[in-house]
Amino acid sequence: MYKIQNNLIAASLVASILFLAIISLGLSLAILPLYINKIADYSPFYVGLAIAAESVATLLSRAFAGRFSDNHGPRKGMTLGLSLTVSAGLMCWLTFTLLPPSYAAYSVILLSRVLMGIGESLIFTCSGTWPIGLVGKAHAGKIMSWVGIAMFLGLAIGNFCGTWSYAHSGLNVAALIMTILPLMGFIVVMLVKPVSVSPLKNHVSLAYAVKRVWKAGSGFSLANIGYASITGFLVLYFMQRNWGEQAAVAISLFGVGYVLSRLTLGWKADSSGLKMTLFSLCVEALGLLLISLAFTPWVAMLGSFLTGFGLSMVYPLLALPAIKSMPDENLGLALSTYESCFDIGILISGLIGGIIVSTFGYPAIFIFAFFCCLLALYSSVLAYRQLDSASTTIIVGENQ
Repeated sequence: MYKIQNNLIAASLVASILFLAIISLGLSLAILPLYINKIADYSPFYVGLAIAAESVATLLSRAFAGRFSDNHGPRKGMTLGLSLTVSAGLMCWLTFTLLPPSYAAYSVILLSRVLMGIGESLIFTCSGTWPIGLVGKAHAGKIMSWVGIAMFLGLAIGNFCGTWSYAHSGLNVAALIMTILPLMGFIVVMLVKPVSVSPLKNHVSLAYAVKRVWKAGSGFSLANIGYASITGFLVLYFMQRNWGEQAAVAISLFGVGYVLSRLTLGWKADSSGLKMTLFSLCVEALGLLLISLAFTPWVAMLGSFLTGFGLSMVYPLLALPAIKSMPDENLGLALSTYESCFDIGILISGLIGGIIVSTFGYPAIFIFAFFCCLLALYSSVLAYRQLDSASTTIIVGENQ
């Protein structure tokens, strides 16, 4: 079968697979809290539990996804990830269509979240390792920017469409689209050529990978608590304040800010360092603070936009010290270990956030995320110090 020969075009098409899969994920993150809280009439704790179930599944499968990509190739990993994502969407659609709201339906939803989590892990990892294998590690920052644009633009579209669907056409349509979109990714998988796989099996321990990546990863995790708070609780927060008509716009502005930041600053991802990371985290923290203190929907919308704009560059800027801390043949394990911190952030927000909201109200979760961003500033400093230290060691070794 015909394979695309231009590696740059092929790499961008791999990012489009992620885009389709992430729209599906964004739809699920929008409609499931609404289904659980508004239709099934369960408390915010159950919303947080459903979000956390996916995060736990993704987190526990990250190492598997990285090793699968390193040992079998990202093309096979992408195929498996898309298959699981389609299955998760199908389960949600069948639940909404055939089952009345009940604990049985909620259990099926939780199982679908587990499948979505494992599929997400494989798709995220292979969306990085496959393009980097095509165009080279020197362009890792740009690749991470492309992946991030696909990811959060897809999330913004998915969140908006899911919220709009709830208000205008019900959740069944959104669940059906959530099932169909990942199927389209298989077309791209067939057109993009595979990349070479190291003949040596990946024997680097997960403990070693965690040791090399945890500083950058902890900053990424803390920053993503803001994202998880917005996707999990912003729409419900707007509804509680009687701003429900602006909820879809508010959630989409996060994605607009994210993509705008990547389009204006992403080209500097391979050359920018700690200063831009700290700037980005400060912007995100300001956005979260505005949401928590908002007295009008417009202030909260501005906060959502600033949160997305700030978070945007955190992913590629902290990915660089994580990736460069591991050997080339362990790129998949390095990337999956780093991306597991995304799941940790969502897990913290899901479990602790549900308790915080139930006890103190919706503004409190955004205040909590604000302080997490401040902690991420310190982690970012540690990550870049580690990268500078490693570079100095290499230079000294070469001179000797």
